[in-house]
Amino acid sequence: MMTPIILFVLAISLMSHANGFLPSAMAQQPFKTQSSTSPITNQGLLDKAKRFFEMQQLKDTLTTLEELLERDPPPPILQEAYFLQAITYRMHNQEREAAATLEQLLEEFPVSSLANEARLVLGELYQSLHEYQRAITVLQAVVTLTTNSATRLEALHRLRDVYIMLGEFLPAIQRALEELPLTGQAGRAEIKAVIQELILQKMNEPSLETLVEHYPSRYPGDLAIIRLIELHTAHSDEVLAERDIRSFVQQFPDHPYAQTAMALLQSFVSKIKANQFVLTAILPFSGPMKPFGTDALNGVRLALEDGKTQLGLSSIGLVVKDTTSPATSLQHAIELMIDEFHPLAAIGPLSSREIQSLRYLPEEYDIPFLTPSATLLNVRQFGSFWFSTAMTAALQMKALVQYAISHLGFTRFCILHPQTAYGEEMNRVFIQAVKKNGGEIIAVEAYSEKASDFGLQIRHLKEKDVQRYGSFKTVKTRTGHQHTMYTPGFDAVFIPGQPIHAALLAAQLKFYDIKVPLLGSNSWHSPILLKWAKHEVEGAFLTDGFFLENPDSSLHAFADRYQARFHKDPSIFSAQAYDAAWLILDAIRKGSQTGQEIRDQFFRRHDLPFLNGLGAFGSDGVLDRKISIIQVKQGKFEEVQ
Repeated sequence: MMTPIILFVLAISLMSHANGFLPSAMAQQPFKTQSSTSPITNQGLLDKAKRFFEMQQLKDTLTTLEELLERDPPPPILQEAYFLQAITYRMHNQEREAAATLEQLLEEFPVSSLANEARLVLGELYQSLHEYQRAITVLQAVVTLTTNSATRLEALHRLRDVYIMLGEFLPAIQRALEELPLTGQAGRAEIKAVIQELILQKMNEPSLETLVEHYPSRYPGDLAIIRLIELHTAHSDEVLAERDIRSFVQQFPDHPYAQTAMALLQSFVSKIKANQFVLTAILPFSGPMKPFGTDALNGVRLALEDGKTQLGLSSIGLVVKDTTSPATSLQHAIELMIDEFHPLAAIGPLSSREIQSLRYLPEEYDIPFLTPSATLLNVRQFGSFWFSTAMTAALQMKALVQYAISHLGFTRFCILHPQTAYGEEMNRVFIQAVKKNGGEIIAVEAYSEKASDFGLQIRHLKEKDVQRYGSFKTVKTRTGHQHTMYTPGFDAVFIPGQPIHAALLAAQLKFYDIKVPLLGSNSWHSPILLKWAKHEVEGAFLTDGFFLENPDSSLHAFADRYQARFHKDPSIFSAQAYDAAWLILDAIRKGSQTGQEIRDQFFRRHDLPFLNGLGAFGSDGVLDRKISIIQVKQGKFEEVQ
């Protein structure tokens, strides 16, 4: 905690005593003496309290101020009285009372000349009382409102300390960086020392990576990358170390550490090349796609570790290419990487756009590329070396429609879909699957993603249904009133929207007497759906290729290994990237030594192993993986097939 003299260093002291302090606005008021015969004025009482404070007679100071406050003095004197009372409470170790007094000052006089100094003291008090969020709020207000650089510097310093106490090191560093231009050379050196200590001694890998995201090509991003390189090297995690070294050399070519980084890079490159086979992961490691790229890379790394222990493949190297920061075009950057490492196969990229930018490059190099997530329905359009382990719309709708028709006996369907690229694609593929399986589409209605009222679309759906199979019937209620009931002529409604829209649509469909089963895609597989529509979606069916809730599934065992290795749950990107890498490893185990031989195995085999079982690549290049059919039962997701 700060001592009183540090607490109030921004104000001008009225006294020469070491522990005395009053704000500058109060210091401008000279002490006045009173005649022994004249009644003491409000100003006189305030001056008397100041003299007691100067002499450190704190009880007398508080007594005098209480007498003054009972008089209801005018605002200028009242503001000074509040502030002096708060300071006195603070020095008397009555922190709660001090905080309450400053809160009252700020509530009654939010634009007082004492407001920012009051907030500074209040922030220190909240910190002392372990009310850290309140401390952050008032101190940030000082940073925003003050025009005094010294006051702003003190607020930033205090904010930095609070964030450090909370273990929130990124905002602590951000506040420290704001301090730098407000202080002198000695102060800057001290602040940089604090930043360095946080990076080198306090921050873990995820927080360091976040820091790099915020400062990718400037200080202190350089320190964060260096620390990541050190951590990965110490943990023998050469894949991530090599990735981060390449990023450092690209972002900081003139840095004093650059020569060391280049020497390390050459060492890692030599180790990778020394392996019998090399694979490459072409994934995003910065920007908005970074979490998905990291998950996918973790899946690949786990597959390589499992391949070593389960298949005996110990001489497999992995080189990583960041798709979000190529020095030139993505295609040229990958060509350079292929020429240097001669990889046997590639996992990636993630997006359909990146696949289209690479197009026929795999064909030119005879290297199979397996995308773990791009949702292109036909990757083979770009050549025979493209493959996909992603869960596409076609795979989902094939499984959903076959289950609905074969197991549930549904034949007639309606669709309510969002007016988005995803919604349009799911709508189109669902219609194709229904017609292929002998079913019938009764009505299709689209809605805006910003909509919350779907009454118009539902009424149109009913109108179209009544023209074909639906009906209205007038019945009498128990009270004798007539009521028109609608009976749907279709069996189910397909809603390929987000959970919040599915929840709203489910409730509104029931309101309009449409009480048929609902069908959804993997976008429904979220706790949000059950939170918003636990009862409205009861009995609904949806699809997913990644269902961890079943403890008997092979996916569950994979999730346990993933959690033990990376200390978090896997995502569908992790699983599908694992599948892509595992298929390549299995092909190597069965004798493939070139990219073309791996491709040929993928063409002819129908026993390709992946997490959910065995399968084959279709003519579109997409792995015909198992899709789980999931039902909402008693407010929970349950796999039914």
